[in-house]
Amino acid sequence: MQKRSKRWIAIILTGILSLNLLAGCSAKPVPSQDTGVSNKESKEDASSQTDSTAESGQTDGEQVVRMWTFLDPAAADGRGKALGEIIQNFETENPNIKIVVEPQDWEQMTPKFFAAHAAGNAPDIIWCIMDEMGAALDLGALEPLENLFLKDWSEEEIADIDDSFFNFGTRDGLHYQITHSRNYMAFYYRADLFEEKGLSIPQTWDEFVEVCQALTEVDPQTGIQRYGFGQAFNVDKVDPQIMTARLLEKQGNLFTEEGKANWANETGEEALKFQLDCITEYGITPEAAVNLTGEELFTEFAAGKYAIISGGAVRVPTVRADVPFDPGAVQLMLYPSTDGNGHAPSTINGWCVGVWSGSQVKDAAGKFVEALMSPEADELWVTEGGQLAIRKSTMEKLGDFYQNPDNKYLTIVADGITNAGWPQPTDYPISSWKNDLNRAAQMVMVDGKSVSEALSTVAGDFDTRNGG
Repeated sequence: MQKRSKRWIAIILTGILSLNLLAGCSAKPVPSQDTGVSNKESKEDASSQTDSTAESGQTDGEQVVRMWTFLDPAAADGRGKALGEIIQNFETENPNIKIVVEPQDWEQMTPKFFAAHAAGNAPDIIWCIMDEMGAALDLGALEPLENLFLKDWSEEEIADIDDSFFNFGTRDGLHYQITHSRNYMAFYYRADLFEEKGLSIPQTWDEFVEVCQALTEVDPQTGIQRYGFGQAFNVDKVDPQIMTARLLEKQGNLFTEEGKANWANETGEEALKFQLDCITEYGITPEAAVNLTGEELFTEFAAGKYAIISGGAVRVPTVRADVPFDPGAVQLMLYPSTDGNGHAPSTINGWCVGVWSGSQVKDAAGKFVEALMSPEADELWVTEGGQLAIRKSTMEKLGDFYQNPDNKYLTIVADGITNAGWPQPTDYPISSWKNDLNRAAQMVMVDGKSVSEALSTVAGDFDTRNGG
């Protein structure tokens, strides 16, 4: 394990050096590889990306706490409004602490944080993408929360937030993050079209294909050619595709115990073939999927081009705000399975909010991280931001809210996370695995390579890039 950890740190530091060179030693965002979160997070970014203009520390009796997040507290979206209200309440209660939010592009934010950590000028609070949590820990970039507010929490308070998200990335019994915008890959679907055609939620993959074929037609009201299932194989802002679920269903992991790619095999070939057969055999996905970005997939779903797409559940409120039809028709369903017993596993994701280990105002930063999940804040994240609750007590308190049909998706997501969730590993680097699998799809559809050749190629690329 020690040798593997040193190898990983070397890989990360090499990446940070590359980032610094690309950035020209400036504070501007630099391109990064796949982050694997919901495709349309960037739509909720601040309208203009800001460089670090505030300085952390003590100024005239006021502690300035800098925070990087993809959310903008001045924006009109639900999560942005919730964050703005939480900050306002916190600063009213703590007049000696000023929270300065520096909105970042979500895809660039975590690698930019690693570069800033190496340079010694990182923000006091970081929203780190869950994919890269292991890298953050190996770099020593985050402060144990037990050194801050958790040391004062009672067993009852801990029990209220104790779940798989809270324990994600723990090392030696210490916690380094609180997961916000808890995400889960599921199927978005048009409930109005299901009702219109008398369709039921598919329980098997075969039933899924049949449902999608029934939904593939020229929409009689809009004249738009509607496809049953929309997919996006571009490598820009990538979400996991359905072959991920098929792989996890059969072998339980995408990687070996040593951290090597585990998809250039018979199971991986079957999974990729099924994904591409949706285009070539079943006719439920258009060929345009090859070049479609995740952003465009959501846009075209909202425009009525697809009846079903796969995407991060965290986006439901934003998607509903974009559709011209009844927003309540946008619902979620879990992935089916091969035999219809239960559901194929799906990727858990989210944002690990923690305190930078090099911060000069750790206590103040920790106090705000604690405030971000206070009972009052947690309720705002749910009711205003449409997000999953962090606290068990919040779910109990908002029972009537969850019973509302418009909020049904939250209980579905909670069920999926609990019973069919796959948290990404943190014991070895897994950089850009989603991009690799999308590239494999492109290699087959565009370059004419065989499924086995494409998967072998991207598996080799993954292993080389991540030191496997």
